[in-house]
Amino acid sequence: MKKSLTILLALFIAGVTLSEAQNTKKPSSSVTKQRRTETRAGNKELKKNNYSNAVTHYRQALHADSGYAKAQYNNGIAHNGLNQSDSALHYYSRAYNNGNATDKEREQAHYNAGNVHLRKALAARNEGGYDPQSLSAAIEEYKEALRLNSKNKEAQHNLSLAKQLLRPDQQNGGGQNNQQNQDQQQNQQNQDQQNKDKQNKDQQNKDQQNKDQQNQQNQNQQNQDQQNKQDKKKQEQNRREAEQMLNAMKNNEQQTMKAVRMKEAGKERRKGNLGRIEKDW
Repeated sequence: MKKSLTILLALFIAGVTLSEAQNTKKPSSSVTKQRRTETRAGNKELKKNNYSNAVTHYRQALHADSGYAKAQYNNGIAHNGLNQSDSALHYYSRAYNNGNATDKEREQAHYNAGNVHLRKALAARNEGGYDPQSLSAAIEEYKEALRLNSKNKEAQHNLSLAKQLLRPDQQNGGGQNNQQNQDQQQNQQNQDQQNKDKQNKDQQNKDQQNKDQQNQQNQNQQNQDQQNKQDKKKQEQNRREAEQMLNAMKNNEQQTMKAVRMKEAGKERRKGNLGRIEKDW
């Protein structure tokens, strides 16, 4: 693609000018002199990319001789340099339909007209559009150029490029097959969209399930942590209660032992035994 664009841009801007000296038809001397002078002046301006000045000189040449093919052709190049595609095509058409034009002149006029149409199609494509009319016109112009010179490699290359840019329905020639192809393409697009929607929905469901499972796991873990915390707290409370009960029991035992000893000591005193009362440690 880049190679083709490079070739096209060079031809759009510079073109292949047809010098006045190539003309074999000899009108009157005054007309010949004027058209030659103006055409040469236009060619000089064209080489400098001064397209507006070139157009002025070619118009003067055509004013002197409206059927002068070389001025028509070169004027097409100048207008193309000004991005005036319609005017360029007008003068190219005049050149290749000119009975006084040579085969070389007609070949170059067809070829450059094809380039103008192809440039329109490429511009539409770069903007995301599609211009089948310009592509078809470019193809026809290149074919005409190749009929005049089958060895024109640039025309062969650009013809191939233009055909590649055609959509399948255009390449097949249209008609019922075109409608069938369009229907098939539409059905395929619908099926692809349905498959894509289903995949997206399945993925969303899967993501939601994974999310729910993760949330459930998190909730279970939180519940477990809370239960462990409560169990630990309860164990600590039971330990304290048991310790309190043991301490109470120990105190009760000590009090009971003391009371028993005191009672036995009283009995001994009443009997006259002065036994030592053991101290409760």
